[in-house]
Amino acid sequence: MIRILGIKIIDRIKEAGLTQGIMSKYSSLITTRLGFHELTTELCSREAYILLHLTGSVAETCKLYSELKGLGGVGVREMTFDDNKPFVNFNSEEGVLRIIGILVEKKEHDVIVALQKTFTSYGCVIRARLGVNEEFLGEPAGLIIIELIGDEIQMDLLENDLQKIPKVILRKMVF
Repeated sequence: MIRILGIKIIDRIKEAGLTQGIMSKYSSLITTRLGFHELTTELCSREAYILLHLTGSVAETCKLYSELKGLGGVGVREMTFDDNKPFVNFNSEEGVLRIIGILVEKKEHDVIVALQKTFTSYGCVIRARLGVNEEFLGEPAGLIIIELIGDEIQMDLLENDLQKIPKVILRKMVF
């Protein structure tokens, strides 16, 4: 099973230390960590997001999830890839930030090209993209995580277009 946790820290100045303490305790479960917050020359946001790509037993990853969820000022979401069934008809959830997970077999070159064309078409709502080599059901796979922000209609259209691409498995979390 592939498991991704998304963490929203409401006030990173106050909560980051507690969050880091829990992540350090479970560091052996974390294969990839991506953290980000809004930053410009005029603004340094106190709100922050962390994505964790996890490995290990379900029991251990559930402990990590529970401890993070127990923190005040922190929201936790998850996405799991535990079967090869595609998501159909995402709920239209409103939120400031959407994270889409896309799992694709490495040998599917045409699918990868179709994904890239789709990403390019919706580049104005994709703020970040992360690719991770993965194994799924015993086969080499690519896990792509995209962060979406901006026009809700464009994000909905992107989700619909991704669902039309055969041989991809999609998951979603919203903050």
